[in-house]
Amino acid sequence: MRSFDNRVVLVTGAANGIGRALCQKIGREGGRLAMIDRDAAGLQTLTVELKAANVTCCAAIADVSDRDGCRAAIERVVDRLGPVDILIAAAGICDITNFDDLQISKLENILWINFLGVVYAIEKVLPDMLTRADGRIVVLVSLTSLVPLPFENAYSASKAAVAAYLESLRPPLWRRGIRVVSVYPGFVRTRLLQSLVERTNGRMPLGSISAETAAEKIVSGIRHNRRVIAFPRRTVWPAYLFRLLPAAIKDQIVRRISARQKVPY
Repeated sequence: MRSFDNRVVLVTGAANGIGRALCQKIGREGGRLAMIDRDAAGLQTLTVELKAANVTCCAAIADVSDRDGCRAAIERVVDRLGPVDILIAAAGICDITNFDDLQISKLENILWINFLGVVYAIEKVLPDMLTRADGRIVVLVSLTSLVPLPFENAYSASKAAVAAYLESLRPPLWRRGIRVVSVYPGFVRTRLLQSLVERTNGRMPLGSISAETAAEKIVSGIRHNRRVIAFPRRTVWPAYLFRLLPAAIKDQIVRRISARQKVPY
């Protein structure tokens, strides 16, 4: 894909973090932005900013974990901008969990937003993409799907589910003209990550990057028709190699990561 010019790009989780940075970058490159988030204030601020820069955009407030609400929000933005050419599912949450209390309600909420929220968005845009035999589905996964962290067990599980779901969709949809793209960011310095670091009295992970840098890498990967976009390199290769290690060595590495982040578990 050479350009975002006049493409309708739907971004969930648009109001903050990587989603916000993607809207800013794609807007500068001529994309027509349809933005969904449950953060009404953040969405309003972003909309004002983009319109001041003459970016064509519209926004709808919705929680992606609400299937009917998500579908209705997508219908509203499609009515204003037209069919979605590119879906970027960036909505997601993360939280610290422990094993004294498995916090099932928290786990369910994380799974509902991070996994089913992706499924609901795809469900709504896919029929039209199949009719046109054209479209792109880009989803933010996480390197924690490859290296699950004990203090983020619900988050890691939700991202592993997303990764498997996308891999199962990619081959059949590719033959129908739909490109499915899995994005594996490492640690990205967003408000969410900063909050987790502060709550655990830890420190910002080594090799973390800004949301703007993450957006640049994602946009570059979309342009070059990558099926998988993973970054930064210094974090990606250890994560890939981690999967090949014996279980005892994996456990030892994860314990050290937890100790470095000062997270009890």
